Amino acid sequence: MSETELQPLSYSTRPTLRIDLVQLAENYNALKALAPRAKVGASVKADAYGLGAESVGRALYGAGCRIFFVATSGEGKILRDAIGPNGAIYVLNGPAPRDRGVLLGAKLKPVINSIGQARYWAGVCREVNDPPYTAIHIDTGMNRLGMSAADVEMLAADKQLWRDLNPEWVMSHLACAPDADNPLNAEQLKRFKRLAAKLPPTPMSLANTAGIYLGKDYHFGLVRPGIGLYGGQATTIPAQESTKPVVRLLAPILQLRSVAAGESLGYNSTHIAQRDMNIAVVGAGYADGLPVALSNTGHAIIHDQEVPIVGRISMDLTILDVSEVVMPVQVGGVAVFLGDQLQAHARDAGTIDYELLIRLGQRLRRDYLRGESKERPERSAPRKPERRDDKPAGERAFKPKKKRGRPDLNPNRPQGGSGSYGSSRGPRGKPRR
Repeated sequence: MSETELQPLSYSTRPTLRIDLVQLAENYNALKALAPRAKVGASVKADAYGLGAESVGRALYGAGCRIFFVATSGEGKILRDAIGPNGAIYVLNGPAPRDRGVLLGAKLKPVINSIGQARYWAGVCREVNDPPYTAIHIDTGMNRLGMSAADVEMLAADKQLWRDLNPEWVMSHLACAPDADNPLNAEQLKRFKRLAAKLPPTPMSLANTAGIYLGKDYHFGLVRPGIGLYGGQATTIPAQESTKPVVRLLAPILQLRSVAAGESLGYNSTHIAQRDMNIAVVGAGYADGLPVALSNTGHAIIHDQEVPIVGRISMDLTILDVSEVVMPVQVGGVAVFLGDQLQAHARDAGTIDYELLIRLGQRLRRDYLRGESKERPERSAPRKPERRDDKPAGERAFKPKKKRGRPDLNPNRPQGGSGSYGSSRGPRGKPRR
């Protein structure tokens, strides 16, 4: 059937990123079930892995998440505005002088990565009323951010410094968790326990998504999943993982063409047609997050069939070979990237699923699929359509629940831990009355 014989479609030339917030919440609960004795936080750094920290943060809050991790204070401010005052937001990169105002104003909790950061932030804490709690990050073998063994010794010896920082978590990060057989996992676990034991008793956190699958010895009081929330592959054994993809990139078909054998396609003529072929030009390119490395190696899905990418991916457009597609291909239809093909795309591009998600372009129209949240305001106004692409109608279902009586407006109240290190502590570690 030719293009002119098909019923015309109504479509936009703008590609769409379809993000399933219902599946996101199901992934959160699936990971929570794997670590039933631990609190489950969420890593929403880098704009929630490229999916939109505001909408993702609200959806996770609606699923019951109250502990979030971002990389920078700017990310934390955006998330604070989205979820309201009652969630704990930790800034993994720690405090810096130019971030002081944002950290304090948005009630963010810095993760302390060095003795220098510790001394700087302790000075800030002495200057303000009701400063936020912190977390202490110990390096146990990744040699990235984190306190060295010598830093831990100095912190342990300086009781006033510890009191000024008032930490509510001691944490570390696993370097090789996806590979359960890597001996560094057990070595990091041993180092973490040994170094944490030098500090005053404090709840501990070690596991990312892959760390959750290493078992309960790695869970401690808090796990911090990231890629698993978004449906990425976290371990070298995908069959054991209980999460599913939450995102698909839908690229509109803009033009259909016939190409004769011997003709070239795309920039630099990197593909020469070996036979007569039919191609579809779709409206998504490397500006939208499709790596150039997928050129002539990757594929998309049209009508549930894999169709190869031919020619070099350009900034706004990608060419697909649709010669073998059984169902009619039509201008205005869509080619699907990511989704169940996320790992295949990462493999074909020679990268990891994390990077593919992070690279998703800001010009993509974001279409959030959502269900009803368990956290609903007591009074719901009639829903009105949202005009902004990043805030579709229905998003308010994921705003923090209003409480009866006087609300708790103190975001510095500890959001994790147990006993004297959890919610029973008042400001600055004093017992509540």
